Amino acid sequence: MLHRLTRNLSRHCLLAALCLAVVLPAPAPAQEPRMFRVEMVLVRHTDRQALHSEVWQSASVPRIEEALVLGEAPPESRFRDASGTPFGLRDVVTRLEQAPLYDVIASFAWEQPGLAPEAAIPVRIQAGPLLGRKVPEETPGFTPWQIAPVMSPMMDRAAVEPEAPKPLYEVDGTVTLSLARFLHLQTDLLYRRATQETLPGDHVWTLEGGQFAESYISERRRMRSREVHYLDHPMMGIIVEITPIE
Repeated sequence: MLHRLTRNLSRHCLLAALCLAVVLPAPAPAQEPRMFRVEMVLVRHTDRQALHSEVWQSASVPRIEEALVLGEAPPESRFRDASGTPFGLRDVVTRLEQAPLYDVIASFAWEQPGLAPEAAIPVRIQAGPLLGRKVPEETPGFTPWQIAPVMSPMMDRAAVEPEAPKPLYEVDGTVTLSLARFLHLQTDLLYRRATQETLPGDHVWTLEGGQFAESYISERRRMRSREVHYLDHPMMGIIVEITPIE
């Protein structure tokens, strides 16, 4: 009798489990982040009359350590250089090239996932002519070459060998797209120019080619998709269009 009761109870438990398996939906697979195409045009202002018309940010150093370089991003990041595809802002570039107040520096196009602000990945931007190469500052009183001969073979040469000179482009920094409730674009760029005239907050330094000034362009802007946006600075402008990839 007890054996029969146990068997019936087991049958009922199995039947209940099967019913629940039919009624309860399977866990939904995690959704991939939505993909976007970003098109960007950098322009140089030729009109210098507006240089001192506004108060601009002091020069700073964009954080480039975690930035992805277009064309070198790993496939799993889903960042893809799209510079070889049809460019939606082509007509804008044509009009700018014909306008006397602007010089087109460069244009970019890439595809990327729309990531949350805390997970967003910056894209490295380098554009314009190579102005020179900056040699890292040495420790006062000695140079790496002076202490190299007395190194032990077990010492790490990377600790004393000089860093390679860093290329200095006209425009250098990062652009970061993020998606929460809305799209936002964050620019952190340095604009460099050979000049005798500076803006408030400029960082000025000298290379063999002459004196250069750096202006910092940092702005966070809410973006509507499929609309052309313009970010302004007295030295340069940034035209951006972001399009969802269906």
